[in-house]
Amino acid sequence: ATLKNSPVTDYRGLMSWGVAARRDGAPPIKIVGVDVNDMIGAFRTEQVAHIMSHEAMTNIPRLARKLANRVNDGFFLTQSPAALAAAYFVAPDKAFAAMDYLRKVQLESKGSKDFVWNLPGEFRFINVQDSAVLQPITPGVWFNAQMISFPDLAATHQAWKRDFKKVEDFWVKELKAQPHMGKLFGFETSPEGLTEPFADSYTCTIYTDAQKEAFSKFRLKEDPQGLFATGLGMKFLAPCANR
Repeated sequence: ATLKNSPVTDYRGLMSWGVAARRDGAPPIKIVGVDVNDMIGAFRTEQVAHIMSHEAMTNIPRLARKLANRVNDGFFLTQSPAALAAAYFVAPDKAFAAMDYLRKVQLESKGSKDFVWNLPGEFRFINVQDSAVLQPITPGVWFNAQMISFPDLAATHQAWKRDFKKVEDFWVKELKAQPHMGKLFGFETSPEGLTEPFADSYTCTIYTDAQKEAFSKFRLKEDPQGLFATGLGMKFLAPCANR
């Protein structure tokens, strides 16, 4: 009963978990006062990772049926512990290569003391329309490959970031993948050896100069004072330093 859309209290007052997630990001889920993310981290073993991957697969029919009946969308996520997700678009003929490499990296993590992948990869075929100035891929049919995992089963944040970067490097460099910008992307390792997402050197390459120019003209017209010209969005529009 604790997980059934439990009310959440913050500075705005009492609201459902779903409303809080849509406003400010997913709040912690607690069972008998204990954060579920902390519970996951306390059982950081390969066996737990295997169980979580298995449960994620076997529960899909039940979850899809439940949400289809509740909100008319079988793939609408309502409650979940903190999870990592990075998705990329590749040409359909690269679909097997993309998922096979993800499988390879996941299997290599078995027995690791730092990070064991703990959720199965996902994929979908998408028919992209020519409907926006800023879209990272051209119209047509694309294959979307996604890697996901719970971070709390990693010994450190750097452990999962290194593995996410390994997969991204192959998908982007070998398969010419383009990222889903609503998720993690752009992993880069600094000279100090730290790996972080959203690197400026990659973010600036996603859109062409023509796309950047067209959108910038529209943005300046609608927001001449630059009220919304901040954050990651402006890095997408920035020129690349080394081009």
